[in-house]
Amino acid sequence: MLIIEQINQYISSIFESKIKSFSAVMAQAIALYENLLEQQEKAHNETLEQREAQKMWIYQQRQELEQVQNGLETILSKCALF
Repeated sequence: MLIIEQINQYISSIFESKIKSFSAVMAQAIALYENLLEQQEKAHNETLEQREAQKMWIYQQRQELEQVQNGLETILSKCALF
């Protein structure tokens, strides 16, 4: 019985070692993927912020162009009166 117990302990220790190694590798993989997801989320949010800034700039440029257009129309209408 003693030899069987030793074999069982040996086999158990091998399995425990493999499980610990596997668990460590999986924990590293999970940490890597979490880090990657955080980086992608940050890049996505930065892209959204840049888009909003571009939209605001375009809107401001449009307003300025409309003011210039209105000014030109005013000048043209005054010139047409002469």
